[in-house]
Amino acid sequence: MKLLFIDSCIRGPKSRTKILCDHFINKFTAKNPDWQIERVSINDLEIEAFDLKSLEERNELLAKKDFSDKSFDLAKQLMESDQIVLGAPYWDLSFPAKLKAYLEQCSVTGLTYIYNEMGIPEGQCRAKALTYITTSGGPIGDMNYGYDYIKGLCKLFGIEKTYFASAEMLDVIGVDVQQAIEDAKVKITEIVEAL
Repeated sequence: MKLLFIDSCIRGPKSRTKILCDHFINKFTAKNPDWQIERVSINDLEIEAFDLKSLEERNELLAKKDFSDKSFDLAKQLMESDQIVLGAPYWDLSFPAKLKAYLEQCSVTGLTYIYNEMGIPEGQCRAKALTYITTSGGPIGDMNYGYDYIKGLCKLFGIEKTYFASAEMLDVIGVDVQQAIEDAKVKITEIVEAL
């Protein structure tokens, strides 16, 4: 069994989101010691948003149903995972742009989803759940567009459940940052227990 950690924590070890993701992974591995943890670091990937040339190249491969090209490796990795945790800071009401480019690479007709005979998409991913972890300097409230987008993709990909954990208001004067982090860790522990 495999847990895929999609690491979009741009600030690396200094990232408050990464601290929460590490807590998730520690709790998860303690509960599931036989699971393999696979990590994809968005920072380390050499990917960009599709342009006309790259989109046409990809469409040619899709038309031939040729998924052997390395450009489909990220989609295959996601598709073959049993659980997913995604860590991303709350930036500009969602998440860093490079994460969107990664998700575009993973959204592949014929791999992560197919169209049935009625033309309705059916997800092909093995994962039963995705946990989305974020931190923000201010409140997120009802502007949680990053998580909303992820929930939509999960539905397309056939991932039945999504969970959300956050530590918010971390740059607001007077907020007890450490307590906010600890409260998020409690929520994350509850999510791991539910998986």
